[in-house]
Amino acid sequence: MNLLQSQYTYITLILLTITGPFCLSFDKKVAFYKEWKWFMMSMLPSSVAYILWDIIATHTGVWKFNSSFLLGSFMGNLPLEEYLFFIVVPYACLFIYACLNAYFPTISKPQWHNTMIWSILALCITMMALAPGHSYTWSTFGLLAITFLILYWVNFTQHLSYLLLAWTIALLPMAFVNGILTANPVLIYNDSENLGFRIGTIPFEDFFYNLLYMTWMISLYEYLKNKNGKAIA
Repeated sequence: MNLLQSQYTYITLILLTITGPFCLSFDKKVAFYKEWKWFMMSMLPSSVAYILWDIIATHTGVWKFNSSFLLGSFMGNLPLEEYLFFIVVPYACLFIYACLNAYFPTISKPQWHNTMIWSILALCITMMALAPGHSYTWSTFGLLAITFLILYWVNFTQHLSYLLLAWTIALLPMAFVNGILTANPVLIYNDSENLGFRIGTIPFEDFFYNLLYMTWMISLYEYLKNKNGKAIA
């Protein structure tokens, strides 16, 4: 049986995603297992918001799940695997961020991340202009633009170099996982609610949907650690 083309497709991808980061969490230099408290505190609010977004998007037909590739257990209108996704993928993304901080403590470059952020803001405006009324495009790029503008407004940007680099590194495993999810397809998108532009089989918005999540979670992670005198960025 090909696990990536069966009812075990989504759960197999989840297990593949978590195995490496979990095992490497006990690396002495990173010691990410010591960060699990902060991970939970920053992941839960972000994941709850995303799950609510997911429930609404599924209900309104922005996307839907293909039961042929699922175990069959649903909570509300989302499969069990989707709830696990919003624990496992954030863990992997925050692990990448923590590794960068541990192994490269001096790579923060405000000039670089400022250029990147303003370029992303310009992209957000452009994508929204190209897809008026397309809910996935507008919600993703609109919320991303608002989030970055708030971070600059409150002058909470010291972590953005590491965040953007972590997102860039995460694009490769994300492309693998999302590529399978959208190619089978486990997740079926309504292209009238997005740009209709795909990289391979992955909607363009997905890459920035991930950046938005990482920005919410990592910013909250750093805020909580700053508040307790334990910031790592």
